[in-house]
Amino acid sequence: MATVKMQRGRAVPPPAPARKSRARPGSTPTADAPADNRFARIEMLYKDINDIVPYEFNPRDNEAAIESVANSIKLVGFRIPIVIDANNVLVCGHTRVEAAKRLGLVEVPAVLAGDLTEDQINAFRLIDNKVSELAKWDFDALAGEIDKLSSSGLTLTDFGWSRQELDCLSEMVADDCLSTDSLVSSEERERLRRAERRAPATARFVLGELVFFITQSEYSAWVAGIRDLCNYDEAAITAELKRRLGLSPE
Repeated sequence: MATVKMQRGRAVPPPAPARKSRARPGSTPTADAPADNRFARIEMLYKDINDIVPYEFNPRDNEAAIESVANSIKLVGFRIPIVIDANNVLVCGHTRVEAAKRLGLVEVPAVLAGDLTEDQINAFRLIDNKVSELAKWDFDALAGEIDKLSSSGLTLTDFGWSRQELDCLSEMVADDCLSTDSLVSSEERERLRRAERRAPATARFVLGELVFFITQSEYSAWVAGIRDLCNYDEAAITAELKRRLGLSPE
């Protein structure tokens, strides 16, 4: 039977029995609760860019992506931290670091992965890049998202898209974006049409009730000429097209 103590005329209940501790997300694990990296709290800090050490054996060639990443940083800032180990060696973020250097940044946000083993870090370097290759575009949804930006003033070719890819995703050529007549399987033709669109083999021009087609090479040369003439200014391009069609005064 528990003993009840009296204090200043009041009964004081006995202390509750101690409960077995449990590790919480981000807490230091106890002997009966081993570490679980799924719940580890990340430690983020700002690192001097000159203190960051590129991984000597990085298997990714990032050169072609650096300029586009730099343009992204200029547009929205450095929003995705890099990951470094306890010795400041890069785990993830080589392209972002090189882009930051080109922009003259002196420090970047970093997540310290000091709790990972060497094997986990080496695996993370590969996995982080590989899993991104597994994602695919929904081209119909992408076309809609790109259309939302049509009046934003952004030049999407600054961020990795080619002019032909953007033209392919426009409503003007989307229905004829693939030349798949040589494919035997109708299922294969449909799969390519829905999932792997590329630059159009033919471009469709629509002017009121008039519709005609030209080859991709002719289309590219024609569009490039107008864009160069108008210095890529959309308003000037529209005015030039109207002038050529006789829809506006000279």
